[in-house]
Amino acid sequence: MRVTFSQSFRNAASDTNLAAEQLAAAQRQVSSGKRIIKPSDDPAGTNSAIADHAAIGAIDAYTQTANSTTSRLTVADSMLSDIIDKITAAQTAAASARGSVTSQSQRDSAAANLQGISEALFADFNAQFHGSYLFSGSKATTAPYKMVAGAVSSYQGSSTPVSVDLGQGRTAQISLDGGTIAQGSDPADIFTVLSNLATAAKSGDNIGLGQGLDALDRALSRTTLAQTQVGSSFVALDDVRARLNTERVGITAQLSNTEDVNMASAITNMSQADTAYRAALAAFGRIGSVSLMDYLK
Repeated sequence: MRVTFSQSFRNAASDTNLAAEQLAAAQRQVSSGKRIIKPSDDPAGTNSAIADHAAIGAIDAYTQTANSTTSRLTVADSMLSDIIDKITAAQTAAASARGSVTSQSQRDSAAANLQGISEALFADFNAQFHGSYLFSGSKATTAPYKMVAGAVSSYQGSSTPVSVDLGQGRTAQISLDGGTIAQGSDPADIFTVLSNLATAAKSGDNIGLGQGLDALDRALSRTTLAQTQVGSSFVALDDVRARLNTERVGITAQLSNTEDVNMASAITNMSQADTAYRAALAAFGRIGSVSLMDYLK
């Protein structure tokens, strides 16, 4: 079978183009560190990589949610600590006004302290995190307590808890029911208790002071319980983050096995592809230099 000059030229050009493509592919693998540059490089591996990337994205989203929840609960925990401190201070102030030998100035001072504590507690219960009220339950945009005609309103929030999904059926509660903390099953909330205590302190009403101190004890117990629940949430969130981190490490390693190239092998392949490309260029150059007289010979 006779091979014409034009056919030899086309074959050499095709070989050169193929060698150039193989060299370019090898160079891309070395420069990117990836074995799969486009889906056609490994269709099955591409499908596996897509699934792994989606799993890592979900893990990162859950991790971000866990971190945000921790930040929110950290603020709530700080507010609960402050509420506990203020209730304790109120107990001290109310106790200082008890007894038959207490002077009027002492009783007035105790009443003023109780009023100041009430105002400070009002601010604590209306604390926010990124514009969301911490103690309003599911009514995150509604202040749990409002000042109406110089007096604190009844609880304006919701008792419905709000939780966030952390994956694998695990959730974390991010809202607190301020009404349960401030009043619970008592007939009056803590603001009313403090107001009554201030009145009892001024008048020297020891029975009223005793009733108010009992109510403060119950408020302290409710607040301590709420803080304990927040502490349990911190432990759960730490466990979730640890699990998510372990899962991410495993999936990342699996993804690396699918996508990443063996650099030593990739460099060797690039060197071989470069040699093949140079050889193809040389062969193509020799064909291109053949003159008509050489062909006629």
